[in-house]
Amino acid sequence: MNNKDYLEKIAADTRTGKPVKKGILGTISNLPSTTKKLILGGIIAVFVVMIFGILLSSGDKNKEIDYVDMINLRTANIIKSIQDYNKKVKSSELRSMGNSLKAVLTETNYAIGTSLKEDFGVKNSKPNKEKTEEDEVAWSTEMNTELENGRLNAILDRVYARELAYQIAMLISLEQETYGKTNKDNLKNILTTSMNNLEQLHGQFDDFEAR
Repeated sequence: MNNKDYLEKIAADTRTGKPVKKGILGTISNLPSTTKKLILGGIIAVFVVMIFGILLSSGDKNKEIDYVDMINLRTANIIKSIQDYNKKVKSSELRSMGNSLKAVLTETNYAIGTSLKEDFGVKNSKPNKEKTEEDEVAWSTEMNTELENGRLNAILDRVYARELAYQIAMLISLEQETYGKTNKDNLKNILTTSMNNLEQLHGQFDDFEAR
């Protein structure tokens, strides 16, 4: 139906006493079918975009707490590995560095646990996603396998320095990502303190490995 036919139809409806629908819905219902399809398609597209935006925002929120969970689990696992292998290291200097790293990680782990309770309302120690725990267990197992192989091959000091330098670098990267995803000042302060301390220790372990 062209514009002329459309106008003539409205005029005919008015002459014969047919009510012309008013308002937005009325206007749409009086439009040509092709135009109505385009408008309805546009409305549907807007709703799809809105729903997608809501889901995306929800996903970002979940991702933030997942990252915090990873830091919480990662620091706890590295602490456990230091406790298991630090006493087996021959170098007193390296043992001292291991103890310093353990102290930094213990402080970070405690602070992150507090953030999970205060910033995210977590009442238990379980991570937000089971997969997060599974991934961190796999990560820890790989680290401990490297350390144990180093011990069995009588090169634990070298492997210990290399592995902890690597773990520190990966933890700093994880904390940087988490920092970029949060707007919580408390959590940002925790991450900033941890990253500054870890940067210094990373340099020490890296230098030891390079000797």
